[in-house]
Amino acid sequence: MHLAIFGGTGHTGRHLVDQALGRGHRVTMLARDPARLPARPHLHVVEGDVRDAEPVARTVAGADVVISALGQRRWGTTVCTDGMRTILPAMAAHEVSRLVALSNYGTADSRRPGLYSTTAWLAIRSIMRDKERMEELIRAGDTAWTIVRPAALTDGPHTAHYRTGTDLRLTFGSRITFADLADCMLAQLGTDEYVHKAVAVGPARG
Repeated sequence: MHLAIFGGTGHTGRHLVDQALGRGHRVTMLARDPARLPARPHLHVVEGDVRDAEPVARTVAGADVVISALGQRRWGTTVCTDGMRTILPAMAAHEVSRLVALSNYGTADSRRPGLYSTTAWLAIRSIMRDKERMEELIRAGDTAWTIVRPAALTDGPHTAHYRTGTDLRLTFGSRITFADLADCMLAQLGTDEYVHKAVAVGPARG
Protein backbone atom coordinates (compact mmCIF):
# COMPACT_ATOMS: atom_id res chain seq x y z
CA MET A 1 0.00 0.00 0.00
CA HIS A 2 1.16 3.53 -0.74
CA LEU A 3 0.82 5.90 2.24
CA ALA A 4 1.03 9.69 2.29
CA ILE A 5 2.14 10.74 5.76
CA PHE A 6 2.01 14.26 7.18
CA GLY A 7 3.77 15.04 10.44
CA GLY A 8 6.22 12.23 9.80
CA THR A 9 9.10 13.91 11.62
CA GLY A 10 7.24 14.28 14.93
CA HIS A 11 7.21 11.91 17.90
CA THR A 12 4.36 9.77 16.59
CA GLY A 13 5.17 10.39 12.94
CA ARG A 14 8.65 8.87 13.17
CA HIS A 15 7.14 5.65 14.50
CA LEU A 16 4.49 5.75 11.78
CA VAL A 17 7.11 5.94 9.07
CA ASP A 18 9.31 3.24 10.63
CA GLN A 19 6.44 0.83 11.19
CA ALA A 20 4.88 1.47 7.79
CA LEU A 21 8.14 0.74 6.00
CA GLY A 22 8.68 -2.29 8.23
CA ARG A 23 5.29 -3.64 7.12
CA GLY A 24 6.22 -3.30 3.47
CA HIS A 25 4.28 -0.13 2.64
CA ARG A 26 5.58 2.59 0.35
CA VAL A 27 5.66 5.97 2.07
CA THR A 28 5.64 9.50 0.71
CA MET A 29 6.04 12.11 3.42
CA LEU A 30 6.27 15.88 3.54
CA ALA A 31 9.20 17.54 5.30
CA ARG A 32 10.59 21.04 5.40
CA ASP A 33 14.18 19.80 5.15
CA PRO A 34 14.46 16.40 3.42
CA ALA A 35 18.26 16.59 3.56
CA ARG A 36 18.10 15.90 7.30
CA LEU A 37 16.39 12.55 6.70
CA PRO A 38 18.43 9.49 5.76
CA ALA A 39 17.61 7.83 2.45
CA ARG A 40 15.60 4.64 2.92
CA PRO A 41 14.12 2.12 0.49
CA HIS A 42 10.46 2.77 -0.38
CA LEU A 43 10.54 6.22 1.27
CA HIS A 44 10.07 9.36 -0.83
CA VAL A 45 10.32 12.73 0.86
CA VAL A 46 8.69 15.83 -0.61
CA GLU A 47 10.11 19.18 0.45
CA GLY A 48 7.60 21.76 1.60
CA ASP A 49 5.20 23.11 4.19
CA VAL A 50 1.82 21.53 4.89
CA ARG A 51 0.16 24.92 4.45
CA ASP A 52 1.30 25.09 0.81
CA ALA A 53 -1.01 23.40 -1.68
CA GLU A 54 1.58 22.37 -4.29
CA PRO A 55 3.87 20.17 -2.13
CA VAL A 56 0.85 18.76 -0.31
CA ALA A 57 -0.67 17.73 -3.64
CA ARG A 58 2.59 16.06 -4.68
CA THR A 59 2.66 14.16 -1.40
CA VAL A 60 -0.91 12.91 -1.83
CA ALA A 61 -0.66 12.04 -5.54
CA GLY A 62 -0.77 8.29 -6.09
CA ALA A 63 -1.42 7.42 -2.44
CA ASP A 64 -3.95 4.85 -1.28
CA VAL A 65 -4.29 6.36 2.19
CA VAL A 66 -3.44 9.69 3.84
CA ILE A 67 -2.28 9.65 7.46
CA SER A 68 -1.97 12.89 9.39
CA ALA A 69 0.10 13.01 12.58
CA LEU A 70 0.34 16.78 12.53
CA GLY A 71 0.84 18.59 15.82
CA GLN A 72 2.00 21.91 17.21
CA ARG A 73 5.69 22.50 17.69
CA ARG A 74 5.28 26.13 18.64
CA TRP A 75 2.63 27.25 21.09
CA GLY A 76 -0.36 28.94 19.55
CA THR A 77 0.01 27.73 15.96
CA THR A 78 -2.88 26.23 13.99
CA VAL A 79 -0.92 23.71 11.96
CA CYS A 80 -3.51 20.92 12.24
CA THR A 81 -6.36 23.11 11.01
CA ASP A 82 -4.26 24.83 8.35
CA GLY A 83 -2.80 21.55 7.19
CA MET A 84 -6.19 19.89 6.83
CA ARG A 85 -7.34 22.85 4.72
CA THR A 86 -4.72 21.86 2.13
CA ILE A 87 -4.81 18.09 2.61
CA LEU A 88 -8.54 17.63 2.01
CA PRO A 89 -8.62 19.44 -1.37
CA ALA A 90 -5.52 17.50 -2.46
CA MET A 91 -7.25 14.23 -1.56
CA ALA A 92 -10.31 15.25 -3.56
CA ALA A 93 -8.22 16.27 -6.56
CA HIS A 94 -6.29 12.99 -6.57
CA GLU A 95 -9.30 10.83 -5.67
CA VAL A 96 -7.83 9.53 -2.41
CA SER A 97 -10.67 8.74 -0.03
CA ARG A 98 -9.15 7.12 3.08
CA LEU A 99 -7.92 9.43 5.86
CA VAL A 100 -6.59 8.59 9.31
CA ALA A 101 -5.96 11.68 11.44
CA LEU A 102 -4.44 12.13 14.89
CA SER A 103 -6.40 14.29 17.31
CA ASN A 104 -6.57 14.56 21.11
CA TYR A 105 -8.80 12.92 23.66
CA GLY A 106 -10.98 15.60 25.21
CA THR A 107 -11.99 17.25 21.94
CA ALA A 108 -15.54 17.56 20.61
CA ASP A 109 -17.81 14.76 21.89
CA SER A 110 -15.00 13.33 24.06
CA ARG A 111 -14.87 16.57 26.08
CA ARG A 112 -16.62 15.15 29.11
CA PRO A 113 -16.75 16.56 32.66
CA GLY A 114 -13.77 15.33 34.63
CA LEU A 115 -10.13 15.87 35.47
CA TYR A 116 -8.76 14.70 32.10
CA SER A 117 -10.61 17.14 29.86
CA THR A 118 -10.46 19.99 32.35
CA THR A 119 -6.70 19.70 32.73
CA ALA A 120 -6.10 19.35 29.00
CA TRP A 121 -8.13 22.44 28.14
CA LEU A 122 -6.38 24.45 30.87
CA ALA A 123 -2.85 23.26 30.09
CA ILE A 124 -2.85 22.98 26.29
CA ARG A 125 -5.86 25.01 25.22
CA SER A 126 -4.40 26.12 21.87
CA ILE A 127 -3.57 22.52 20.93
CA MET A 128 -7.04 21.29 21.88
CA ARG A 129 -8.72 24.10 19.97
CA ASP A 130 -6.58 23.44 16.89
CA LYS A 131 -7.39 19.72 16.97
CA GLU A 132 -11.10 20.40 17.46
CA ARG A 133 -11.23 22.73 14.46
CA MET A 134 -9.32 20.15 12.42
CA GLU A 135 -11.94 17.56 13.34
CA GLU A 136 -14.71 19.90 12.18
CA LEU A 137 -13.06 20.20 8.76
CA ILE A 138 -12.65 16.44 8.49
CA ARG A 139 -16.27 15.74 9.41
CA ALA A 140 -17.47 18.30 6.89
CA GLY A 141 -15.37 16.79 4.11
CA ASP A 142 -16.02 13.86 1.81
CA THR A 143 -13.49 11.26 2.92
CA ALA A 144 -13.61 7.86 4.58
CA TRP A 145 -12.09 9.29 7.74
CA THR A 146 -11.06 7.90 11.09
CA ILE A 147 -10.06 10.27 13.88
CA VAL A 148 -7.75 8.77 16.52
CA ARG A 149 -7.77 10.27 20.02
CA PRO A 150 -5.00 8.87 22.24
CA ALA A 151 -4.40 8.88 25.96
CA ALA A 152 -1.48 10.94 27.23
CA LEU A 153 1.59 10.02 25.21
CA THR A 154 4.94 8.82 26.43
CA ASP A 155 8.15 7.26 25.19
CA GLY A 156 8.37 3.52 25.52
CA PRO A 157 8.34 0.22 23.65
CA HIS A 158 6.11 -0.91 20.83
CA THR A 159 3.94 -3.51 22.53
CA ALA A 160 0.83 -3.53 20.29
CA HIS A 161 -1.21 -3.98 23.49
CA TYR A 162 -3.83 -1.27 23.89
CA ARG A 163 -7.58 -0.75 23.97
CA THR A 164 -9.68 1.14 21.43
CA GLY A 165 -13.29 2.20 21.33
CA THR A 166 -15.63 5.01 20.40
CA ASP A 167 -16.93 5.08 23.99
CA LEU A 168 -13.63 4.30 25.71
CA ARG A 169 -13.24 6.49 28.79
CA LEU A 170 -9.68 7.58 29.45
CA THR A 171 -8.57 8.82 32.84
CA PHE A 172 -6.00 11.34 33.99
CA GLY A 173 -3.54 8.51 34.56
CA SER A 174 -4.03 6.80 31.18
CA ARG A 175 -0.83 6.52 29.14
CA ILE A 176 0.12 5.04 25.77
CA THR A 177 3.45 5.07 23.95
CA PHE A 178 4.06 6.92 20.72
CA ALA A 179 4.98 3.57 19.17
CA ASP A 180 1.69 1.94 20.16
CA LEU A 181 -0.26 4.94 18.93
CA ALA A 182 1.44 4.57 15.55
CA ASP A 183 0.54 0.87 15.57
CA CYS A 184 -3.11 1.77 16.23
CA MET A 185 -3.20 4.31 13.41
CA LEU A 186 -1.70 1.87 10.93
CA ALA A 187 -4.12 -0.82 12.09
CA GLN A 188 -6.96 1.31 10.70
CA LEU A 189 -5.74 0.57 7.18
CA GLY A 190 -6.99 -3.00 7.38
CA THR A 191 -10.47 -2.33 8.75
CA ASP A 192 -13.50 -0.15 8.22
CA GLU A 193 -14.68 -0.58 11.83
CA TYR A 194 -14.02 3.06 12.67
CA VAL A 195 -14.72 4.74 9.34
CA HIS A 196 -16.60 8.00 9.97
CA LYS A 197 -15.90 7.58 13.68
CA ALA A 198 -13.58 9.01 16.30
CA VAL A 199 -11.85 6.27 18.27
CA ALA A 200 -10.06 6.63 21.59
CA VAL A 201 -6.96 4.57 22.26
CA GLY A 202 -5.56 3.86 25.69
CA PRO A 203 -3.55 1.37 27.69
CA ALA A 204 -4.54 -2.28 27.72
CA ARG A 205 -5.24 -1.97 31.43
CA GLY A 206 -6.17 0.96 33.61
